[in-house]
Amino acid sequence: MAIGVAIIGSGNFAKEQHLPAVQAVKDLDLKAIYSRSLKSAQDLASNTTDIDLYSEDSGAGRSYTDLLNRSDISAVIIGLPILVQPDFIRQALLAGKHVLSEKPIAKDVATARELLSWYQNNIDTSKVFWAVGENFRYMTKFLFAAEQVRQMGQVRNFRVNVHSLVKQDNKYYLTAWRKTPEYQGGFLLDGGVHMVAGLRLILGPNERITTVSAHSQLQQEYLPPVDTVDAVLKTGSGATGVMSLSWGSAFSDNIFEFSCEKGVVKMHFDGVTVNGHDHVIEFDGKGVVPEIADFAAAVANGRPVAKSQSPEEALADLEVLEQMLRSGDQEGEKMEVQWQ
Repeated sequence: MAIGVAIIGSGNFAKEQHLPAVQAVKDLDLKAIYSRSLKSAQDLASNTTDIDLYSEDSGAGRSYTDLLNRSDISAVIIGLPILVQPDFIRQALLAGKHVLSEKPIAKDVATARELLSWYQNNIDTSKVFWAVGENFRYMTKFLFAAEQVRQMGQVRNFRVNVHSLVKQDNKYYLTAWRKTPEYQGGFLLDGGVHMVAGLRLILGPNERITTVSAHSQLQQEYLPPVDTVDAVLKTGSGATGVMSLSWGSAFSDNIFEFSCEKGVVKMHFDGVTVNGHDHVIEFDGKGVVPEIADFAAAVANGRPVAKSQSPEEALADLEVLEQMLRSGDQEGEKMEVQWQ
């Protein structure tokens, strides 16, 4: 029997990724959509049928609480602005609903740790599951690169360079909560956790990041508080590397490169080079379909969510990025990383 699910939030990512993914996963049956306004819920539901809509302005019986009271809805997929999302997560878990919430797990490590502690102490985690979506851990090119690095032995040195320019007509920039961020890092937080997740996936569980030191700056005045960070990182084994991220850059690149005992693995956009041999990784989506399928399987089988979408992994991603930003605020002071 398919799992009744609701989509909470009707932004760009819900339109482009959540809705198509839910429709593609046979174990899920979309029952409802909730959004702040009825109009935005209607926009998301425009190409669906028999979906109930809920919103803050839909009147009696159509609130978020009413949606959570439905016995035919077992799970919710939440993609809301960073600052408001934790409260929606709590309400859903208290109502006994399984939750897949979008990254980042929270605006900062303190909030994330508090939310995770609350979940562990107030919810039966063996029966009600909370997953945090990080689609980069499900993208084919990252998984392939990680496999190649494993085969090359211990990592000695690495670099991650991701640069682009978010223009003022960008659809994500035009969302009010991103345009005027009330959280650390702006686009660096929202997009940077993806890159940290990709780096941590490829490094693997035996190469845990332990320290970071960084400098940051604002290149584009309309992308406050900072849009660029350049960091030096070190792992527990002694491997060192650099991570340079910018959403305010005049140039564009996307490189993850690893020097290992037995050779070099380089991922450049959708290509992976292993010791000079090129592998073209056909783009098969942004990883959201397998991510949501993995979540659905956990719910269907009554087992905890996979480590790749556990709140603990999301906390680890956020911590590395936050420490980079904190170091940048303090002129490159070395920061310890402990929640890995």
